[in-house]
Amino acid sequence: MGFTLNPYDLCVANGIFEGKQCTICWYVDDNKISHVNPKVVDDVIKKIESKFGPMSQTRGDKHDFLGMELKYKKGKLTIGLKKHILKAINTFDEDITRNAASPAKGYLFDVWPDAQKLDEKKADCFHSVVQSLLYVSRRCRLDIQTAIGFLCTRVDSPDEDDWAKLKRLLQYLRGTIDLVRTLGGEDINRMKSWVDVSYGIHDECKSHTGGCTSFGWGVLLTKCQKQKLNTKSPTEAEIVGITRARSKLN
Repeated sequence: MGFTLNPYDLCVANGIFEGKQCTICWYVDDNKISHVNPKVVDDVIKKIESKFGPMSQTRGDKHDFLGMELKYKKGKLTIGLKKHILKAINTFDEDITRNAASPAKGYLFDVWPDAQKLDEKKADCFHSVVQSLLYVSRRCRLDIQTAIGFLCTRVDSPDEDDWAKLKRLLQYLRGTIDLVRTLGGEDINRMKSWVDVSYGIHDECKSHTGGCTSFGWGVLLTKCQKQKLNTKSPTEAEIVGITRARSKLN
């Protein structure tokens, strides 16, 4: 059909039709097709349907894709996941009736050896909610990535302290449930990246890397991860963080 796979993402294909780029993105059996001329999109859909059969379609500035509420307006895209957040709150085995001012307190990374382990039912609930919020943190709510990044390391053997940290995170989400992620680009040729490291903050004295990339409005890519090796100084930790982050953010 004249499309070429994007070498940086093999689930994206681009083709030039009527002098303008047409892009197809897909995830399993879901597709997103865009072109400035709607008739070009019609032709592409007809060719796909001739081989695979009729497809359901949504058009316009609002879409629901993989649970994400996508809205396009004035060159910007907003992404919301309110339904997923509400589901996580309802799945949690305690009522979330309060709001919190932040996703976590200063002792997020502290682990107490004598903390009581969760029973099997609560541990399964903990695991389920954390994994649900992991999806939310990657697609929409970047502000909870640090807390979720830590809680993901605790799903194998969570304790009461981990449960309290997850509860606070849900309280924060309850109070900020209408926040959305906004993306836009001022200049596609000007990409900016930021990386920073917190030195030796984990129990095993490993550091934590945070980074992000933007084209001018909102954050497109992020990294929030515990470093995999120990370093001897903040300077060394910064070098490790920049080196590892570059491979992901650029």
